[in-house]
Amino acid sequence: MASSDTKGLSEKKPVVTAPRDLTILEAYDQGATQSKYVTFYLVTPEDKLYFGQLFKPKKEITLDEYNAALEYVPDSEIYPEVPKDITLTIAPDNLNDAAAFIKRPGLNSYESMKGSDFVPKGLLEETIIMEQISKTPHPNIIKYLGCRVRRGRITSIFLERLDQTLMDYIHEPEFAQLDKGKFVDALESAVAYLHELGLAHNDINPYNIMIKDGGSPILIDFGSCQPFGGRLQSLGSPGWYEEIFFTSQAKHDAYSLKKLREWLEKPE
Repeated sequence: MASSDTKGLSEKKPVVTAPRDLTILEAYDQGATQSKYVTFYLVTPEDKLYFGQLFKPKKEITLDEYNAALEYVPDSEIYPEVPKDITLTIAPDNLNDAAAFIKRPGLNSYESMKGSDFVPKGLLEETIIMEQISKTPHPNIIKYLGCRVRRGRITSIFLERLDQTLMDYIHEPEFAQLDKGKFVDALESAVAYLHELGLAHNDINPYNIMIKDGGSPILIDFGSCQPFGGRLQSLGSPGWYEEIFFTSQAKHDAYSLKKLREWLEKPE
């Protein structure tokens, strides 16, 4: 019997019929106005990944070029094996990207990190964190709906779908009436809950806060959340940390929340 890593090679490669079939990422050098290269990928209904890269501007790429560049990526390079010591919450089969936010492995770093365990390790760590914090849900933390498992591996995380970040919300007329003190108090409650569990978020910023029910903050993106002292694969967002760090610590969240209070008074 073929393994999950070799089986995809014998199956017919999906055909791209329009750019919307793909997730397309453009890479720019600092200060450049034209992309350095374009990476793109397609995930089949069975969560098999086809990935490509082209060194030309996106607007010049033809469908034939997209199709020719796509290559099958073995499961082992992007999806972590299901851990034996954890009972996972399996997302309902009827959930799709209209009903939930589907978070897949960090494929924006696949090209530079392939050959290492960086991508699957990131998805595994975030799944474990979401399983832990969802045991007693907090009203200001994104709802975890479970994960999807295919071929003995975790392929994605399913989360409550919300449409507006805090960075979007500051441009809405309703923002002027926001009780900013109460808003940050709610976030501090969510962070205090994490800290009680021995976890730090490590990446609190306006893009990682969603808006729900007309002004309630919801903390998202637990890709950098780890137990205190844990080594991080990625650090926080530029401008939202006091100093470069590589381990998980409560003080990173304290700094970001303090800065957020100040920023809400005069958002940039």
